[in-house]
Amino acid sequence: MWNVTFMRIAYCKTGATDWLATRKRSLHMVACVALLVISRGYAQPAADFEIIRGRLRTDLLHMPVSTEHTKQIMAKMAPDGTWPSIDYKDTSRTGFEHRTHLANLLTMAKAYNQADGIFTHNIELLTTFKAAFHHWLQKDYRCENWWWNEIGTPNAMANILLLMRDDLDADELAAGLAIASRSNFDAFGARPGGDFIKMAAINAVTELVRQDTAAFARAIKTMADQIYVTEDRGIKPDMSFHHRTDGVPSTLSYGRQYASSFAYWADLVRGTRFAFEPRAIALVIDYYLDGIRKAMPFGRFDDPGIKNRDVSRKSSAGYRGDDTAEQLARISDYRKDELEHPDLRSNQYFWYSHYHSHQRPTYFASVRMYSNRSNNIESPYNEEGLKNHFYAEGSQFISRTGREYLNIYPSWDWRKIPGTTVVQVDTFPHWDSLVKKGTTAFVGGVSDGEYGAATFDLLSPHSGLKAHKSWFFFDDEIVCLGAGITSTAKQPVMTTLNQSLSNGPVWVNGQRETGEKEQQIQGPVWINHDSTGYIVLNANPIWLRQGKSTGTWRSISHQDHATDDPITQNIFTLAIDHGIHPTNATYAYIVLPAASESQTRIYARQQPTEVVSNTRKLQAVSNRQLGIHYAVFYEPGKVAFPGGVRLETQEPALFMIKSGEKGLEGITVADPTRKLAEITFRLQLATGVDTTLTVQLPRGTLAGKSLRLGTVPKIADTFLVQPGTLAAQRLHRAAPFPPGDRKLLLVNK
Repeated sequence: MWNVTFMRIAYCKTGATDWLATRKRSLHMVACVALLVISRGYAQPAADFEIIRGRLRTDLLHMPVSTEHTKQIMAKMAPDGTWPSIDYKDTSRTGFEHRTHLANLLTMAKAYNQADGIFTHNIELLTTFKAAFHHWLQKDYRCENWWWNEIGTPNAMANILLLMRDDLDADELAAGLAIASRSNFDAFGARPGGDFIKMAAINAVTELVRQDTAAFARAIKTMADQIYVTEDRGIKPDMSFHHRTDGVPSTLSYGRQYASSFAYWADLVRGTRFAFEPRAIALVIDYYLDGIRKAMPFGRFDDPGIKNRDVSRKSSAGYRGDDTAEQLARISDYRKDELEHPDLRSNQYFWYSHYHSHQRPTYFASVRMYSNRSNNIESPYNEEGLKNHFYAEGSQFISRTGREYLNIYPSWDWRKIPGTTVVQVDTFPHWDSLVKKGTTAFVGGVSDGEYGAATFDLLSPHSGLKAHKSWFFFDDEIVCLGAGITSTAKQPVMTTLNQSLSNGPVWVNGQRETGEKEQQIQGPVWINHDSTGYIVLNANPIWLRQGKSTGTWRSISHQDHATDDPITQNIFTLAIDHGIHPTNATYAYIVLPAASESQTRIYARQQPTEVVSNTRKLQAVSNRQLGIHYAVFYEPGKVAFPGGVRLETQEPALFMIKSGEKGLEGITVADPTRKLAEITFRLQLATGVDTTLTVQLPRGTLAGKSLRLGTVPKIADTFLVQPGTLAAQRLHRAAPFPPGDRKLLLVNK
């Protein structure tokens, strides 16, 4: 295998014009290596190799290309193989319109190879294609952004070569392969994370074109070797995904590419000698269901709350197809029912990513935060996401249709991101100062898989604003509390309940209001818009606006597709005004996703939830109907819940207590700091039970994960450890007890 590796390095270091010379010098080594590889059992039967190549070609040709579009490409091409509309001089990180040239080549390749089309094996089309192809080979365009040189361009070139291989001469094929081969395992971007698998996939296509079975096998093995759980780049122990080491989640960007590339190739190689091991497939399925899916409202849309600089890219539609789930279900029966039927009732906190998601059949909600264990947000690479300064400062997005925020971002007020408490700065800091390291440790969540709460000890690295923010998730409502809100900035501070696309009338305490309007309202008050209710419990001044807002894509991205054309949209904004220089200010409001105007009115009169405490030391909420009590202790303390339940803790921590008709059903605890080894707390019930427990918390990679306790039947003061989240169970390591095991805890009275 040494010779194969040597040859791959040669591809990387030589240009397209030098490729043939390198190829000839390596032919004798390849012949020897081929014999050695075959003798060792690495050779793939020709039938399997052709099956995979055939599947890939079929997939590339699956969607017919437009005849009119192909005609336009041919008609507009200049004699030198270029298109006048493309700026070939701009190879900057924010430009590189050359991608259109590659897209045109691929379109022509598809049209030429599609069965029974008017351009099938058409000589005029082939002549046009070769003129454009030769231009690219001659100029060998490179971008200042490495991604195009090692992924974007090689990917397009590999697919073009796969389709056009039989119509290219040896020199054309060799030059094209030299470009495709820049995506290799010695390249700059070949590092663990979302890009490595993609580069291995490009490498696999290149070897299919080259017909090098041994090198193809190596590419497939490299893909499989990237499937593991890590604290570095890749799948985290909580089943989120980090592309970098900055602590910022990238589950729906690089993490989706990671899973989709693997699933795509697992489907291509199924049933052949190259098929992936069940272990790798199972872990990708776990990651997809317990990570990606938990960030997708209804399993069909993307949650804006976990996005980064990609919010500054225009999206064509809110709905996202589930090709990855379909491919995974085709190749494995493992959790197949879950792949085919999204779970619409879940609650999950990702302790590595400071992200909490909550799914119900009629809505999805999330919370995004950061701590001193992470950066606040992804860096604005390639000058995208230029106003994301406050994006993760307790953002809370609410999705019912998946289109509430679709392409809203150029027209947004970026000081009023849903859920955040932010100083209303006069001007934004420059985008090069966007990224800051978090400054507090007490940031986390508690969850039993169905219900949960999140908390954020906020000290803004941009404005110095302080606040304790917590969210408590139930079935029909989310209770949102803020305390200790303090700022010395000269601008006012606002907590935004929502800023979404306007859709229909706004109801304010039963009064229907339409048209554009901006007004100040004094709480308490209830408001309903777009089938979502908001009940403000405090006597806070409230700012309500519904009307047109104008901005540009260029204001949030400097990519060439982001223009200065004004984008005007109707936007609904609801915020609590804390004024200038607030000191220990508070807020308390309830969000009722999927609630009509009449349902909001009724709820406001007969609230099943009660705010038990909302101070800098303790935030606590109870829901009488569900029998759920939450407590966020920022310091040791005690609380008395309705129904005679009392809780006292010796450490700052998060608690969730569930009770029913038969008494206590369970307790879930978590340490937001991820530092504690144990928690000691005292629980008193109305039945007279008085129990003090010391519980050992998850450690190592599971530090910060919730620990679930349940009562032993008929022994009210004895508890057992419940299995944790599916994701953590499947790690089979670093867990306090083996998966599924239940061990009695000692009880001290």
